[in-house]
Amino acid sequence: MLKLESVSIAYGAIQAVRNVDLEVNPGEVVTIIGANGAGKSTLLKGIAGLEKVVSGRILIDGEDKTGVPPHKRVNLGVALSPEGRGIFPDQTVRDNLLLGAYSRGSRDKTVNDTMEREFERFPRLKERQNQMAGTLSGGEQQMLAIARALMTKPRLLLLDEPSLGLAPLIIAEIFRTIRDLRKSGLTILLVEQMANQALAIADRAYVLETGRVTSQGTGSELLNDSKVRAAYLGNH
Repeated sequence: MLKLESVSIAYGAIQAVRNVDLEVNPGEVVTIIGANGAGKSTLLKGIAGLEKVVSGRILIDGEDKTGVPPHKRVNLGVALSPEGRGIFPDQTVRDNLLLGAYSRGSRDKTVNDTMEREFERFPRLKERQNQMAGTLSGGEQQMLAIARALMTKPRLLLLDEPSLGLAPLIIAEIFRTIRDLRKSGLTILLVEQMANQALAIADRAYVLETGRVTSQGTGSELLNDSKVRAAYLGNH
């Protein structure tokens, strides 16, 4: 579904992502782990079209989409739930979800059905649907960010640090949601600081260090790799 070929992304003279090769197959959960500043979020933004690729190619369904703008990537089935959530704080929960579905157009009669499905997935959002999004708790805002991305009816969901800054009980709920989405057949590319949990649910995983892929394998292989454990999992 997604293939990166020698993708590099730069901020001026600083190269944040260097010659990354990566694949995500339909129905997989693929995880990217790495230290802060490794280029993980930049890579997801590049896939979503929010950062310019200076060299290499991004292929979606085998076709080169490197130069396609962000809104057209949404139409190709790619949706990003960004780091920091990026919700619209002065809009209601319901309006945030409707904005998520904007790319589907006003003639799409299934938008309300999709919203009800997200309310079933996240009952707290239904309870707070008329509340301003900025007044939600951190966990509720994260649920809203994921639900808003799902309103586009994506085939590939890019999840950037969904557990960041959340309490353990909410983190467990977020990971349950990711597992449920996987069971539904959704393809997920996950960037996550909680490396243990991320690798445990991943089909495959990549380690990113200073913008480069330094290791890759199945989730269980990296979970049991002594170097990965020492660097990212707190085990030696």
